[in-house]
Amino acid sequence: MNSFVYDLLIFILISIQPGHSYPTGAPVTECASMSPQHNVASQECSSKYTLNVDKSQYYINDTVRITIRGSTNNDTFRGVLIIAKTKTNEAIIGTWSVAGLDIKTIACGGKSDTGVTHNSRTDKSSIEAIWYPPSNITDNFTVIKATIVTAYAQIYVGCFSTTLTAKYSDPSIVGENTTGAVVTNNTSSSSPPTTTTTTTSITSTSNDTGVVISWTYANGITAVKMQINNLKTSQWLALGLSLDSEMGEDHVFVCKHLADDTLSVERRINPGSTSPPILASTMRDPGGTLTTSSLKLENGIAYCEFSLSNFTSSKQRRRRDISALSQSTTYIPLIAMGDLDSSGEMRQHTTRTPLSQNVQLNKETTITYNADLTESSRTSLMKAHGIIMLFTWIFYVPTGILIALYFKKCWPNRKLCGKPIWFAVHRALMTIATVLTLIAFILILAYKKGEWVSRKENLEYSHSIIGIMVVCFTLIQLIMALYRCEPHDKYRFIFNYLHGFLGILSLILATIAIFIAMFFDNFNFKTSAEWGILTAWTCWIFILFLIFWMIGYCFKDDSVKEINMTSIELNDRNQYSPTPSKSIQPEHNVKEDWIKGILILIHIIIAFALSLALVILVGKA
Repeated sequence: MNSFVYDLLIFILISIQPGHSYPTGAPVTECASMSPQHNVASQECSSKYTLNVDKSQYYINDTVRITIRGSTNNDTFRGVLIIAKTKTNEAIIGTWSVAGLDIKTIACGGKSDTGVTHNSRTDKSSIEAIWYPPSNITDNFTVIKATIVTAYAQIYVGCFSTTLTAKYSDPSIVGENTTGAVVTNNTSSSSPPTTTTTTTSITSTSNDTGVVISWTYANGITAVKMQINNLKTSQWLALGLSLDSEMGEDHVFVCKHLADDTLSVERRINPGSTSPPILASTMRDPGGTLTTSSLKLENGIAYCEFSLSNFTSSKQRRRRDISALSQSTTYIPLIAMGDLDSSGEMRQHTTRTPLSQNVQLNKETTITYNADLTESSRTSLMKAHGIIMLFTWIFYVPTGILIALYFKKCWPNRKLCGKPIWFAVHRALMTIATVLTLIAFILILAYKKGEWVSRKENLEYSHSIIGIMVVCFTLIQLIMALYRCEPHDKYRFIFNYLHGFLGILSLILATIAIFIAMFFDNFNFKTSAEWGILTAWTCWIFILFLIFWMIGYCFKDDSVKEINMTSIELNDRNQYSPTPSKSIQPEHNVKEDWIKGILILIHIIIAFALSLALVILVGKA
């Protein structure tokens, strides 16, 4: 009997799988291989589970939050092992802390808190752990590796890993790398691992907005997750899928942070380069169906998750529709951000960045983008260009032209800087206008990074063509003024006519360019105030030129009458004189000078007020 019991006990011990001896965590002996000693082969890599990080680059004093979760609530797991290793020699580095009761830290290689594992065999839908980089970084890249166990005979080894990039306060240390993170999710053991490179990682401050967009693909369904840091209330962030790096004919997925502190996801279509995005529901077959999975705000991070499914192979589309979204088509991702109005509708984007990678919806992908102050600074350059041009061509140039046309005979006995008053004022105003025009031109060149506006952007392209003509005419005017001939030269009339013609033409073209700019989506003008100001200024300038012409015409008639009366009186007194003396000249009309002076003063006040009001609206746009 004792022999039977002994043999039965031996049989039971042999029958028990060794893996069941560690229900409260992986042993430290597995830290090197990351493979549980279950005597079973690893499963084919699956998209049921994902490994996400809150940042792809880190400094020495940073922390990195790692999350492992199932794609659905039914995709649970029991065991896990997470370790950070250098990419070069796979040395275990850094330390860990855990968030939650389902996991604990272990001492890999005799060093405490160098790994994370489970502490019970309960089913887990997600876990979170925090990794702390070492104080001495010897490798530019750190690989976070995870092994997942769902059952004794179901283990996933080498399927989930994320590569982080080390950043240094001193770029000369080791050599700072800004290429971003490499996220690897293997979907099939029979094919090479699918490696997706995070294309754009811009180091940002805590007040900047960063986004990690990832998706998995299984059974014809693309599951998309958008994790957005610091998405403020009444702001939106969108992922655009474009066939090129330009706006137009794009599929757009928008995550909105509404005024009531809730989130929403919208699918839109961007039909044209300057047209605002419209709801995808207006398109007969946008391609696939969007289903919202999860929307939540947590620790300053907005999570917008949705899936794309029910794709068809139909290629029929109406003439005005863009190509339907396809899971197999290669797209260039665009990241855009902007504000929401009081009704929750999207305003014009303040940031739009095309990324330098190609993506497909049927391949697992992770995109990381951190917005910094660069784009807002560039937007300020565009606004500065507009503000300077408005002041120049609404205030300075019209005033200078009026002075040159109608004030040459005013105050003939008064000088300013040794020159007639009209000439000194005209020269000063036009010199300022030339300098400001060139400054504004340089600003817009900096904003566009020296690139010419695409012809696809019809309004911007037209504005740029007219604008460059105005700049060229301004430079020609400057050169002509510097090398003009003397006032009494017989060819002086050529300069006079050409100088005046180019001046008036430049003012007309600049006015047209200003009106075209009013249609720009960048300014997003929603009221009629801007149009009212521009219309009032245009009407005022036309009426003002007409009034000055009428004043000159009226006082010219008075001068002719005075000359005729003087001639008659002299002829009456001296009947033998057939013609008046050549020395007879009418007296200068001081009344005309005062009328013109008051009128130009009124113009200066009106032009300054209108240009200032318009500049304020542009600054707020």
